[in-house]
Amino acid sequence: MRFVSIFLICALATAAYADKPARPQINITVTEHGFTPDDVKVPAGKPVALVFVRKTDKTCAKEVRLKVGDKTIEQKLPIDTPVEIDVTFPKAGTLVYACAMDMVHGTITVQK
Repeated sequence: MRFVSIFLICALATAAYADKPARPQINITVTEHGFTPDDVKVPAGKPVALVFVRKTDKTCAKEVRLKVGDKTIEQKLPIDTPVEIDVTFPKAGTLVYACAMDMVHGTITVQK
């Protein structure tokens, strides 16, 4: 009886997550030369995870700002620490993200 209960719990848990596709993860590194890659492509209308990792103190990009629709996302970028930003871009186009001083930039190309 105990085995059947554990089996049913595992089966239900598997079924709950089976239909959820893995969301794309885009890794962006911050170096003394800026964001790498400095242009990323993402699908419109689907969730993605932008993962920033700052690798140097020799940059003003110690924070990232990104405007999505009416919302501005601001995240501090501690050194050697992955910072994940979960976002869905509603429509196709090109967006710019930058450091807090607006000196270091990258672009996100949102595709249909």
